[in-house]
Amino acid sequence: MKTLSPAAEDCLLFAYRIVEKGEELSVSALARGLGVGDSTITAMIQKLAKQKLFHHVPRREISLSDSGRELARGLIRRHRLIETYLFQKLGYSWDEVHGEAERIEHAVSEKFVEAIDKELGFPKFDPHGDPIPSGEHSADSRKLRRLSDMHVGDHGKVARIVDGKPDALIYLTKLGLELGSDVEVTYAPAQDEIVHVSVEGVQRTLGAHVAANILIEG
Repeated sequence: MKTLSPAAEDCLLFAYRIVEKGEELSVSALARGLGVGDSTITAMIQKLAKQKLFHHVPRREISLSDSGRELARGLIRRHRLIETYLFQKLGYSWDEVHGEAERIEHAVSEKFVEAIDKELGFPKFDPHGDPIPSGEHSADSRKLRRLSDMHVGDHGKVARIVDGKPDALIYLTKLGLELGSDVEVTYAPAQDEIVHVSVEGVQRTLGAHVAANILIEG
């Protein structure tokens, strides 16, 4: 893996996450996600483009190159394995692991990453249900639906949380919504911004935005 600055690694990581969600990769999207100005991101993209990690057409297009995508996959693999180790072995909650992994990930070696992968039994998903890239397979091949798109009577298990910020994850935990929880839509009026669901038999009400970040399998 190429040696990059933490800021450059963060840029690649966030670009990968944007592409993974099927959203448009842009300077403004990266700037918002990383909490910096557009000019800072533009300078970073130009630097990474010189290293053949981004394709960049000023004011028109940015995209990960093949080598940039491969490097980003390695970075996201490292991040999600660290999250999983913190969760499974050190007792961190799912709302704590992201921030802690961000503080650790720039300092660990590839040997360390492979060691924790083996120690964990080669997990396929992190504590939020995000796929952990391995070999040539990094995409989530499961058939998942957004809870906000489901209809009354539809049901399944919580499989993945998209854009799980700590406060949102704490809120979901209080509602009993965790990975593997059984969920059934009980009422979803089209004109309302709410979804009524049964979570393990307990009635809950969710805002549509929250429900859109919950992916259900089954």
